[in-house]
Amino acid sequence: MSRPRLRGFTLIELLVVIAIIAILIALLLPAVQQAREAARRTQCRNNLKQLGLALHNYHDNFNQFPNSHYGALGTVCPDSGLPGAWRGFSVQAMILPYMDQAPLYNGFDFNVRIDCAPNNPVAGANFLGIMTKIAAFRCPSDLEYPAYAIPSGFGGGGPGNNYMVSIGPMVGGWQGIGLNLVDEIGFVSYRKNVKIRDIIDGTSNSIAMSEACTGNAANTTYDIRRTVIRGQAFPGGVSDVFWTQAQLNQYGQQCLGGTASMYGTARQHWANGIDAQTIFNTLNPPNSPNPDCDFCTGCGWFDSQGVFTARSRHTGGVHVLMADGAVKFVSDNIDINTWQSVGGISDGRTVGEF
Repeated sequence: MSRPRLRGFTLIELLVVIAIIAILIALLLPAVQQAREAARRTQCRNNLKQLGLALHNYHDNFNQFPNSHYGALGTVCPDSGLPGAWRGFSVQAMILPYMDQAPLYNGFDFNVRIDCAPNNPVAGANFLGIMTKIAAFRCPSDLEYPAYAIPSGFGGGGPGNNYMVSIGPMVGGWQGIGLNLVDEIGFVSYRKNVKIRDIIDGTSNSIAMSEACTGNAANTTYDIRRTVIRGQAFPGGVSDVFWTQAQLNQYGQQCLGGTASMYGTARQHWANGIDAQTIFNTLNPPNSPNPDCDFCTGCGWFDSQGVFTARSRHTGGVHVLMADGAVKFVSDNIDINTWQSVGGISDGRTVGEF
């Protein structure tokens, strides 16, 4: 009797099956990635909504929104001799109690600098507190790009921050830099106490916060999303507010020629109330090809005037929190005059839908 012949896949059939599976995976992978990014974008919007509620709860309690920077009540950091106003607390730190983070807030000593200092028993709680990772301050899309390892000391890294408060269409600059007070026209201010009634242009037409990408702590590799170029003087003829596109492009090209001196330490510390850490301005449109840049040569923590732009990992634009608590997705192609106008809260420039 003859034995039955066992059939199996031939080599050609096997290769055809593998090819079909590979094609299916290639077709499905972009759809999976798009679904994941859609979920991340939704979470990013929810984070900004939570921040908006916290800002308004703060306003309900104090009859004003937080200032952009809170110095250390004029004290001096005991182990450094530096003025306490440097590395003062941020808006993000002030709204912690309204984000289910009251124990963290209550652990801070607001009489000293945020980092004053790891080896100082008085401020040990400050250092431990500011190194706390808070999910509501991080955009999930940016988490896909590891920023840095948190070091044992302050300076090389931090917990990260993706949501910046707006000082409007004015050059950055921290408390005491010498800006004219009337030029502080954004949602937050260093020296003005901004109330809802001060938002004359309307809360639905004024930007409160937007996104930016965390730095990579690399001071030798330029990345437009993650680094700030330093030591670049402003072009002649510019004012503190409302630069033209031509002026911004001129400064951007100048800055691109100075990448030998830059910092990758931006957006590392949510507690630090200073430019490029927790503050941005609405001079350049979102995700502009012009780099973030400041004029100070030795300012490692951005205590300097400069141009600090809203940026994101989302395709085509950035999420923006308006002063009324609404969250919008703003295109990279927004008209620069419209963008700068919605950055100011009382500039009198009328804008429509955007």
